[in-house]
Amino acid sequence: MVPDDLARALDGFEAVAAGVPSDRWDAPSPCEGWCAADVAGHVIGALRAIEARATGGPAPDTPAEPRSAAGDDPLGEWRAARADVMAALQLATLTRPVRLPWGGEMSLREFVQRYPLEIVVHAWDLAQATGQAAVLDPDLVRGALETARQFAAAGRAAGLIGPEHAVADDADDLPRLLAIFGRTVTPTT
Repeated sequence: MVPDDLARALDGFEAVAAGVPSDRWDAPSPCEGWCAADVAGHVIGALRAIEARATGGPAPDTPAEPRSAAGDDPLGEWRAARADVMAALQLATLTRPVRLPWGGEMSLREFVQRYPLEIVVHAWDLAQATGQAAVLDPDLVRGALETARQFAAAGRAAGLIGPEHAVADDADDLPRLLAIFGRTVTPTT
C-alpha cells in the first residue's frame, strides 16, 4: 500500500508540474546548474528507481543529464512514472530491503515513508524555476523537515547535498527545510 504522505507529496509535485508553461521548462532552477526540466527529470528518475526497487529489479542507472528522464514531454513522463510507481508499490513487498545512496539499508516501506522529503523540496524548486507560487502541504513540510534533520549529515558526507544555509531563529518549517539543502526562501512583501 502507498503511504498517504507519499501520495500527497506526488499530488503536490504534479500540481506544480501541470502548471509549468511549455516555454518555461528551460528556466533555471534553484538547483545549481539545473533547469526546470532537469528537476522534473531527476524526480522522474527517482520514481523509476523506486519502481525498480518495488519490483525487485535493479535500479536504473542515474543519467548524467537528469533532463533525459523528462524527455520532450516532462509532464507526460512524470505522469507515466507516477502511475508506474504507484502500481508497483501496490504490489510490492514493503519489507524488501533498499540500499541507501550514502550506505546502509532500510525497508522499502521506511524508504517510501521518508521519500516525501525529496518530492516536497523539488516541488518548491520547480515552482521557483517556473514562476509559480509553491503551495506546499504544511504537514508534509513538517515531516520532510524531520526526515531532513535525520539524514542531512549522511547525505552531506556522501556529497549528495551541499552546505546548509543559516535561517532566522523564528523561521517557519519551509525555510528551515530548504536551508538544509542550501536554498533560501525570499520573503514576499
